[in-house]
This record gives sequence, C-alpha cells and structure tokens, in this order.
Amino acid sequence: MKEDTIMPYYDYQCKSCGYEFEKNMKISERKLPTEEPCPKCSEREVNQSLATPYHGDPWHFAGKKPDEGFKDRLREIKKHHIDNTINVP
Repeated sequence: MKEDTIMPYYDYQCKSCGYEFEKNMKISERKLPTEEPCPKCSEREVNQSLATPYHGDPWHFAGKKPDEGFKDRLREIKKHHIDNTINVP
C-alpha cells in the first residue's frame, strides 16, 4: 500500500469498561478490532461505534494537499467551462 493513502478512521468502545478508541485502517479490516481484546481491560467485548466524519480536521489531514498536477487539471477544467466557480490558486 502507498504511504500517502488516506484510510478512514473507525471508533470502537469496550462494553466492559467503556474505553473508547479509534483506529485508522482499510475498510476491509474495520471489524478486526471487534475480534481483539480491549487495549485497556483486555476483555473481548469491543464494538464498533458510530463515528462522525472529519471535515478538514487538521490533526488527521495535516499535510494532505493536492499536488500541482491536480491543480493543473482543475485549471484546464475551469478554462473550458466559463461559468465554473472553482477558485484554483
């Protein structure tokens, strides 16, 4: 897997002790923490909890800026669509 791949964060909670934690992993692996013991109390009652999406959270997406190739492509699209409101720096 490429190092710059962004994977979603998933929230988990232990039913026994209430400990909440999050993990960054592939969608296909999101159930793995429910099969492992709680990192705090070692009980095997971990459930995936509902998570709210991160909207521009600098802690998780710091440094994830589009490369120049992406910006060039946006400029091309803007050039061919006069009514486009995309602001490309």
